[in-house]
Amino acid sequence: MESEANLTSFVLRFVFDQPPETAESVPVPIGQAWRGVVRHVQTNQERHFTRWAEAVAFVEQYIDLNEARNE
Repeated sequence: MESEANLTSFVLRFVFDQPPETAESVPVPIGQAWRGVVRHVQTNQERHFTRWAEAVAFVEQYIDLNEARNE
């Protein structure tokens, strides 16, 4: 007997923000100009984030990542 698949989908969008006046003259430190949005497709709930841990915390509201790692 086959088990039924449980499908959960997310969309990640990353945006690089760098002010035009610093585009060529002053380098932006790594990680300070990136931001993102993660969206749970089934509910359309979104969370904006600037740190990867924030995106992971949002995903963990819908799936147990620790269980997935153990399989």
